Parts: sequence; C-alpha cells; structure tokens
Amino acid sequence: MRDIPPSPPQAPPEEPDLPAEILDGYLSALQKGDQAAEAELLAAHPALGPWTACLRGLDGLAAAIAGEGEAEPAAALPRVFGPYELLAELGRGGMGVVYRARHVSLGRDVAVKFLAGGVCASGEQRRRFLAEARLAARIRHPRIVSIHDAGDRDGQLWCAMDLVDGDDLAALLRDGPLPVAEAVHLVVEVARAVHHLHTSGILHRDVKSSNILLDASGTPYLTDFGLARGDDGDATMTGTVLGTPASMSPEQAAGRVREIDARSDVYGLGTVLYEALCGTPPFGGTSAIDTLLDVLEREPLPPSHHNPAVPPLLDRVCLRCLEKAPSRRPATAAALADDLESWLAEGRIAPWNDSLANRIGRLIRRYPAAGFRLLGIAGTMAIVLLRCLANPETVGFYLPVLFGLALWGALAVFWEALGTPRRGAGMAGRRLRLSPVAAGTGVAAGTWLAAALVLTDVIFVTGLLALVDGKSGPLVAVYPLLVTAAGLWLDRRLVRVVTCACLAAHLTLQIAAPGPVVWHVALILDVLMLCTAANTDFQIGRIRLPRAATR
Repeated sequence: MRDIPPSPPQAPPEEPDLPAEILDGYLSALQKGDQAAEAELLAAHPALGPWTACLRGLDGLAAAIAGEGEAEPAAALPRVFGPYELLAELGRGGMGVVYRARHVSLGRDVAVKFLAGGVCASGEQRRRFLAEARLAARIRHPRIVSIHDAGDRDGQLWCAMDLVDGDDLAALLRDGPLPVAEAVHLVVEVARAVHHLHTSGILHRDVKSSNILLDASGTPYLTDFGLARGDDGDATMTGTVLGTPASMSPEQAAGRVREIDARSDVYGLGTVLYEALCGTPPFGGTSAIDTLLDVLEREPLPPSHHNPAVPPLLDRVCLRCLEKAPSRRPATAAALADDLESWLAEGRIAPWNDSLANRIGRLIRRYPAAGFRLLGIAGTMAIVLLRCLANPETVGFYLPVLFGLALWGALAVFWEALGTPRRGAGMAGRRLRLSPVAAGTGVAAGTWLAAALVLTDVIFVTGLLALVDGKSGPLVAVYPLLVTAAGLWLDRRLVRVVTCACLAAHLTLQIAAPGPVVWHVALILDVLMLCTAANTDFQIGRIRLPRAATR
C-alpha cells in the first residue's frame, strides 16, 4: 500500500472578512464529506470562495500528518496480499483501513486491517497498532471481535480479524432509536463482553456505538482496541485526553488518566444505551471542545424526554451510568448487565441510594442557565425576607423588589424552556445551545436566546437598582459580573453586546434614578466594565483556536 501525499495548501487571502465560525463550519463539512453543507455555506457567504482551496489543502495536509493518507484506489482490487486476497474496502478510521479479504488456502473470509500511513507511519502509530493487535489477540469471547494473525510486510503493519457482515450500531441508529427491549438486550450483551475484558485485565476506554458491529441477525460484537490498556500496559501521561468526546467519561475528558478504571467503560456503555434508546447521543456539540465541556459540566436530558416509550426505571439506569462521579456509577459492567436483565425479566432494578443533594445538582447541571440564576435570585430573596422579618416597617419598601426578583426568575425559566426540545421530539429535538457553552457555535436560535437571557439580566438589575436607590452603592458592581457571565458562551459578539448594554443601562440609571450623581465613581465603574470585557474577550480568543482545531 502506498500513500498519496496531498498537494500543499494554497495561501489564504490576506484579510478574511469572515467570522471564524463560518470557516470552521466549512472545514467541518469538508471533513465529513457533506457536499450539500459546503454548497449551502458557499451560497450564503460568497466571501468564502477564495478560502476553499486553502482549506482543502490544509485538510489534506492534516490527514497526511495524522497518518490517514489515501489508500490505493478501489480499481486495484481484488489483489493478493500475503496469504490473503483483498476483495473490498470496508472502512477506515484514525489508525487504519479495513478490507474484506479471503484466506487463499483456507477459503475463509476475514477482515484485514492495515495501519494507515503505511511505511510512513510514525513509531508511535506503529507501537499503538501492535499494542491493539496484541491486546485483542488475548481475548476470546463470543461478542468480541478476535484477531487471528498479524504481521509486518515490507514495512506495512497488518492484522487479520473476525469478519462481521453488517454495519456498526451508530450507522443503524441514524435512522432512529431501537425498540426499547431490543436496545436493552443489545447493551446487556455488550456489557457482558466489556466485563470479560475487565476480568482479563483490559480497559477498552473507547466504548461507543461505532465500535459495536452488528451482523445480519442484529447480534453485537465489540471491536477496536486502539485505546485499550492492559494491566501490563504503559501508563498514559496525566493530562492526555483519549477517546471520542461524545462517549468519553468526565475523567477521560479532563485527562485524569489515573482515575480511569472499569467505571469509565461503564460510562461508555451508558452512552451506548442512551443512544440506542433515543437515537441521539447524550451530548453532541458542534466541535470537540464544546462536547468535552458538555461532558464535564452538563447533565443530559433523561432518555424518556427524547423517547416517551422509555420507562422511568430505564431513565434511572441510564443516567446512573452517566454520573459525573465514578463512585455513583455501577461498580462493574456486570452489575449494569444484571440490572438491565432484571428489568427485562421482572421490570425492576436494584435499589439506588440517590441523595437529595445529588438530584438537585443534576437538575442545575441539566438546566444551568436558569438553575444558577434561580440560586442567586432565591438567595437574594431569602436575605430580603430576613430583613423584612427583622424590621417589618421595610416590608412596603421591599415588596416591589421581591416581585421583580420573582419575575426575573420566571423569565430565566422561560428562556431555558425555549432552548429545551419539547418532550418526545426525538432526534429532531436537539436542545438549542442556550446554556454555556453555546452561542458562538453558529446556532442562530441559541445565540438569540442566550442574548435574550443575558439582556434580561441587565434590564432587571437596572430596574432593581433603581428601586433601592443603588446607583452609587456597592450593588452596581453586578454590571461587571454580567459581562463576565456573558463570556461563558465563548462568543465575543455576545460579550460586546452585553458590555454595551451594561454601559447604557448604567448611564440611564445615573441620569434617571433620583439622587445626586457621583460621576467620578460612575466613570470608574465604566472603566472596570471595559477592562472586564477586554479580559473576557482575550480569554475567549485563547479558547477559539482549540475549538477550531477540533471541529
């Protein structure tokens, strides 16, 4: 096999008049081969035209560096490779290209995987490929794809494994979720296979729907040990992020490799169960960084929100697998399989000690935009009520304040509800990216909702400050806080809009509210707001590069 080196990328225009999000979106469509999306972006943004050649060249160069060079054209098939006749290409991934092949002497059909990059592959890529082959060769289980042979022919590493005639689970789920009982039965079988790996001293570390192959009868087979680690394997450096963002556990997403154990694979099984029940993964941002942040910070909607056929007990099992803390997940893959089998046979699951604090924490992580505001508003209302109890004469003064706080909280819930898909919406009901991190990802509806939410904050803060004669008091320090809060969406435009709104609101408060204006104090606050906005904008700029690089 040989690699075809990409042509060097052409130089880009000197002064692009396009937001980075548009360029990122085009590059993402290019990498996915989505020609319709490419054409739509070009039609909507004619200025993108001069960039297309450059982006195509960079994409080809990146593939070559990653060892994903093009394989020989399909016209060269069939052809003989050692004892095998290569018949057709089945697929390709980050580490290899897989062919359907036939052992010439035995007449048995197998899958032959070649290390992408061929003789040009790096030493680390060759080490990982061989490590995957050795680990998979140790395993014999009816639901795990086994490796029978491997070698190095003229510098090209290869391995021969079981051939599964069928597609992977991810491809099947693009058409929608599985029937509930079928989804549960499938995950039971995969969980038993994962537990067999664990008892053999192997962590898979990349359990996901695309690594589960299905034969013609729908029987699942676990494959791809590219990230697996054996009990005798090398330790991965702390801080290294390994896996697929949408299916990796929070400890993997954070690079806390010392915390990765069997419960990390249980988390992966939870993502498979969620996707099989809903037809959509629990998290899915428009870039790898967005998805990683969701995995670390957010709580998924219950599966029944997407698919009303999912019963509450299965919601509990699935969400327990997806707990942020490993200690709150099922301890083993076998325990998960037992729970699911118990549900299939008797409609019940093992008891789960879920504290009130955990339930509240999950609710806030699921709806953070409204959740954190309600915490702040409820705390403020409690302080005001204590003040009224201590001095009943102030009740008349604070009643409008309490009413304003309550209305503010109700609007926060309203905006959050608009960004949440309606119950039973299924795959079409992905939540609008209202809550952080969100609006900078190019989802227009989510951007407008985020702007509406934060501008609501500005309006109510200004109104409440006017009610309590707070235009020159310490409470005006909340304006810089609102600017910082806008930065949680990682959208520079939103930060600038909110900064301008805060400056205008502060000026209006100084002019319209009763009492003398202490202009030097007001101007100092405005300077602080501008400094806060500049710092926030700078931090967002530091994050935008990795966001673009991982789309």
